[in-house]
Amino acid sequence: EKGTALHAFLQYADFEAAARDPAGEQQRLVADGHLTRRQADSLDPNRIRVFFASPLYERIRQAEHVWRERKFLVRISDLELPDEPQYTGTNAMLSGIMDLVFEEPDGLVLVDYKTDYVQGGEILTERYQRQLLLYRHTLALLHSKPVKETILYSFHLNKAISLPETDT
Repeated sequence: EKGTALHAFLQYADFEAAARDPAGEQQRLVADGHLTRRQADSLDPNRIRVFFASPLYERIRQAEHVWRERKFLVRISDLELPDEPQYTGTNAMLSGIMDLVFEEPDGLVLVDYKTDYVQGGEILTERYQRQLLLYRHTLALLHSKPVKETILYSFHLNKAISLPETDT
């Protein structure tokens, strides 16, 4: 539930207002019906403050375009994954939601928020690398632009974790 509440906060929040006053933005989202009182109370304002004080948020703030909760549905075979032969020739579909995508002059950046309670970023990387490889290729296909970076942002660890580069 806490993860769902945090994702809803990040989906509907006015980022500039949240950066200035996370608690005030939580109250606005409750008043507007985007969060229940229980969801708002489950959020940790200190972790939210750390996110909005991070270098990652500064990049998001400076970005040309920002998309939140980017839904998609693609045919897996359209992703052209030569290093993943199990996906070749399949008509299976992949659907999902990208938490946040932003555009910098030299390409797109995919950000996935994580609330898992883990000891280190390596665990998150191992756990989510395959999913984000598919999301990365999907993003490149949908936008016809290079995806220059994939980032996990761990709210438990209070840090951004760049995933290893893959070809897109």
